[in-house]
Order: sequence, then C-alpha cells, then structure tokens
Amino acid sequence: MKKVLIHQPFKYGDYLIVIPIAQKLISLGYEVYLPFSSHTAELINYFDDIKFFEIGPIDLASSIKFCRENSCILINCQSPTGYDELFTTKGGKYFIEEMKYYVAEDIMRCGINYEDKFNLKWNRNIEKENSLIKLLNIDLNEDYVVAHLNGDNGRVGKVPFDEPRRVVRINKISGYTLLDWYPIILNSKAIYTIQSSAQCFVDAIKYKINHNELYLLNDTCLTDRLLVPAYGWNFKYFKKERLT
Repeated sequence: MKKVLIHQPFKYGDYLIVIPIAQKLISLGYEVYLPFSSHTAELINYFDDIKFFEIGPIDLASSIKFCRENSCILINCQSPTGYDELFTTKGGKYFIEEMKYYVAEDIMRCGINYEDKFNLKWNRNIEKENSLIKLLNIDLNEDYVVAHLNGDNGRVGKVPFDEPRRVVRINKISGYTLLDWYPIILNSKAIYTIQSSAQCFVDAIKYKINHNELYLLNDTCLTDRLLVPAYGWNFKYFKKERLT
C-alpha cells in the first residue's frame, strides 16, 4: 500500500479543508498520514482510518523526515512551493483552499478536485451535540441565526443591526469543537461569519443547509482582500473594495 503524508498541521479551518483529500486518497487505497499540532489536536478523534501524529504548527522538517524514513509521498498543503503565481493573492485564479486541492492533484494525479471538499465526513458525537444545544438553551425549531465574529487571527466582525432574530454566537467552549456545532448550524435560519475557521466549516457543509442565507461579514482587517472561495455566499455586508 502506497503511503501519503499531507502536511497541514496549523490552522483549524485549513485542517478541516484537507481532510476530504485524505479521505479521497484512503478510498483509492492509500495509507494517509496527517500530522496535527496543538492548534488542531482536538479534531483527530472525529475521523477514522487517517493516521495522525503530532508535530509543531510550522514544522515542515518533521514531515519531510517522516516521509524519508517511511517512503511517503509528501503533499505540502500548508506552504507549497512553485505555485505562487496561481494564488489569487498573486494575481492567479485559485483561492488558498482551492490551491490545496490543486497541489494534491498535481502531485497525485488521481482525480482529486475541489468538489471533494463537500464530501467531508466525520464521526458525530451526538451526546456532545445535544449537550451543547442544552448548554446554549437552543430549541432547534426556533427562529435563530448563528454568527462567528471573532477569528483566531484577530479579525472581528459584527452582525447587522437589522437582524431581528436571536443571534447564537459560535465561540470556543471548553469540551466542545466546531464539529459539535453541526446541528445548531444546520437548523439555523441564517449564518453570518467573518473569514475564519467557522466559515471554512460552514462552506464545507453548505449543501446540507436548508437555506441560502449565508452572509460573509466585513471585519476589522480593512486592507485584506477576499481570501476564501465563498461561492454562493451573500456579500451584502462585505466591503466591495475587498473583492478585487
């Protein structure tokens, strides 16, 4: 069995983005290793078949060493070299998320494409999901919206003043992960989020959501342009100057 290592130990949302690549390769018969760091450690118990081990958040050297010692193919999704001109930030046509899939397919040549992102699967912890719903005092049938307004990178957004429904904010809560918010997100009536890990997750599951009220919010990073492939999202509350 051929072995593959996908290097993406840092950034929560990016880690979720590359897991479907690992799952696709496993379905094709590969043995897949996915190093994690302290930033992403809480996610590993939600996934079967992927082989995990811990390294530092920017420790590419450990991934390279592992590949040499274990005859692994390396897919560097965190800091790929030789693709700069293809990034939207460099004038290319691919967003960072899309580039991870492009790089994986460029190396593996086995039919990996960006649409695979929407096949993300994980082991749901129903007990934790229900516990979170109870903790937040949410009735999944009530008229509520969810919002993620504070990013790990310091970005801060705000829900529009004209939103009359209850706003449930996605925040870090000890003992729970972003994946445990799944039924709360799924049953919401609208979603507001800045460019963040929560937006990455929502985008990956958006075809399971029964509405199209997905709003990308402007945030306090005034100079940064659009970095996420928010296809089908509403940009009503996102600065037009940041879209080009």
